[in-house]
Amino acid sequence: MLELQQVGELIKESKPLQALELLLAWVEKNLPSLVNDVQLQFARVNQLVKDYHEGTLTMSEYRTNLLQVNKGILFLLDECKKNAPAVNIGDNGPALHEYHAYTCNRVKQKDSFRDFFAEQKKPVQFYFLYGGDLQSHEGLFRRIAYDLEGRLQDYLNPELQTSIQAVQMEMTFEFSHQLDHYQQNILRSFFSMMGLPPNEHEPLMQKDLSYVLERSPRTQQLQPTDYICAYLHISQYDWDEELTPAATRWFINEFCRQGEINAATTFLFFLAIEYDETDDTIREQVISAIETAESLRPLPELGMVHQRDIGRWLERYKHLSPNSRTRRELLRNTFGSATEHYMEDVELELKKIIDQYNNNIVQ
Repeated sequence: MLELQQVGELIKESKPLQALELLLAWVEKNLPSLVNDVQLQFARVNQLVKDYHEGTLTMSEYRTNLLQVNKGILFLLDECKKNAPAVNIGDNGPALHEYHAYTCNRVKQKDSFRDFFAEQKKPVQFYFLYGGDLQSHEGLFRRIAYDLEGRLQDYLNPELQTSIQAVQMEMTFEFSHQLDHYQQNILRSFFSMMGLPPNEHEPLMQKDLSYVLERSPRTQQLQPTDYICAYLHISQYDWDEELTPAATRWFINEFCRQGEINAATTFLFFLAIEYDETDDTIREQVISAIETAESLRPLPELGMVHQRDIGRWLERYKHLSPNSRTRRELLRNTFGSATEHYMEDVELELKKIIDQYNNNIVQ
C-alpha cells in the first residue's frame, strides 16, 4: 500500500508523470488488468505536454486539461487500493513517507509561520517565501501543507489517521511588460488552477476571489476544518522590480479584497521568489518589496542547511538506521565533510535514504 499512498501524494504535488510511473510499476506487479488503463493516462499526459510545448495549448488550457487527467489517475488509484494485497512489513519498523524529506532544518520559517498563523483571523492569508534558487521554496510549502494536515507525526504512529485535508495547488503565469496583461495572466493561471476554464468566465478582471471559490470544483467537497494551499512561484527571470510588487498588491488588495471575504475553508497563498544567490541586486529589490508589503507575511529568508541539521533529522527518524555509529556513517557517506548544503540537494538525498529504507522493509 505504501507505493499507492506515494502515488496519491505525487498527484497532490502536481507531479502526474512521476505518479504514473510508480502506479504503472505497481499494477504490472499486482493488478495487470489495469496496465492498459494506466498506460492510457500516460499517453494523455504526454500528449498534453507535447501540445503545450508546441504552442497548440495555452498554459491555462494545459492546466485545465491536466486537472481532468488527474481525476482519471485518482480513479485508477482508488481501484488499486480496493484490490491491493495485504503487505507484511516484518519486524524492521514502519514505512516512512517521502514527504518527511521536507522536515529537515527550516525551524525559523516553521516557527514564524506558526506565529503568523495563530495571530491571523482572516480566512484568506498571504505568506512570502524568498531565498536562493537552490533552497527549495517548494519543499517548505509542501512541509507546511502536510503539517496542517497533521501528517508529519505519522512516523511515530504509522496508523495515525487525519480527517483534515490541505489541498496543494501550484500555479505559474506568463510574464508581460504591461501591468494589465501581467494581472490577466495571473488570473488565467489562477482560474485554471481552481478548475475553471478562463475563457468561460471572462471578463476575468471584473471577478474576485469570492466568485472563484463559489464555483471552483476543487472547493466543493472541502470542510471548514480543511485548507487550500496555493503556491505561486516567481523565478529571477520573471521578477520585475516595479511590475511584480504592483501585481502582488493588486492581487491581494483588489482581487482577494485583502482577505476580507466569506470563505468556508481557510485559503493560504504562498508567494515564492527565487533568485541567484550571487545576484545582490535582485535580492535587495526583493527585500525592499517585502518591507513595504502590508498584508503579506514574510517568512525568514531561506538559507543553507547545516550538516548538524541533517544529523538532527537522522536522529529523529532513528528507525532509518539502527544505531548511532551507522547514522554517523550514513551522514558522512551521503553528505561528505561539507558543513552546509543547498536544500534541493539535501531533500534529494533524504528521499533516496527513505526510498532505500522502504524498499528494504517492503519486499
